[in-house]
Amino acid sequence: MLDVLSLIIGFVVGIIAVSMAIELGWKKQGPTKTYKMATRWSLNELHRPKIVAEKLKMDVPQHADIVVKARTSFAKDAHENPDVTGNFAIGDGKALVFAGEIHPGQIAFRTVDDGIVRRLHEQFREYSTEPGEQKGMASTRGGITMRGMAKAVVPYRDQYLVRLSTTEGVRGVLVNERLDLEGKMIEVEGELVGDDRPFIKPYHLETLE
Repeated sequence: MLDVLSLIIGFVVGIIAVSMAIELGWKKQGPTKTYKMATRWSLNELHRPKIVAEKLKMDVPQHADIVVKARTSFAKDAHENPDVTGNFAIGDGKALVFAGEIHPGQIAFRTVDDGIVRRLHEQFREYSTEPGEQKGMASTRGGITMRGMAKAVVPYRDQYLVRLSTTEGVRGVLVNERLDLEGKMIEVEGELVGDDRPFIKPYHLETLE
C-alpha cells in the first residue's frame, strides 16, 4: 500500500515539476522579433510602396509614391521636400528602413512592427503634404487621401458603403465586399466617383488601429 501511495505522490510531484519547468521556459523567452537586418530585399515586396529618400539611386515600382530631398534620374517626377531626413519604404504592414541612400545592396532593416509602420506612414504623409493643404485630406495621384472613423458598413446596390466620419464631415467609401471596419480608424486613398454626391473609390484602404 505504501509503495502505491509513494508512486502516486511521486507521479503528482513529477507533473508539478514539469509544469513549473515549462512555465519558467515560457517566461525566459524574449518578445517576438518584429525586425530583421537584410542585404537582400526588393521594393516589389511592398504593396503600393511609399518611398522617402534623401537620394534615390535605383529604379522603383511604377505605382510607387515617392518623396525625395533632391531629385535624381530615378526620381524625376517625385515630390521634392528639402526637409526630408532618412530613407525608408513602406507598404501594407511592412517597412524597409535603410542605413543610407536607397540603392541596390544597401543594408536595410525589414520590420512588421505595427507602431513603426504606422509612424513611418505618418512621416511620409507629413513630407508629402504641401503647406496649407487641408488636414485629413491631401491630393495624391489625382485622387484624395482621407482619414477618419468608420461609422458603419452598409449594402449599397451591388457593393458596400463605408460611412467615414472625418474632420470634413461624413464621406462615403465604396468597397466590393463587406469589411469589418465599424468603429475603427482608417485611412483611404482613392478617387472620387459619381456626380451629385461623389463617393471615394479606394485603391488603398488601411486600418490605423
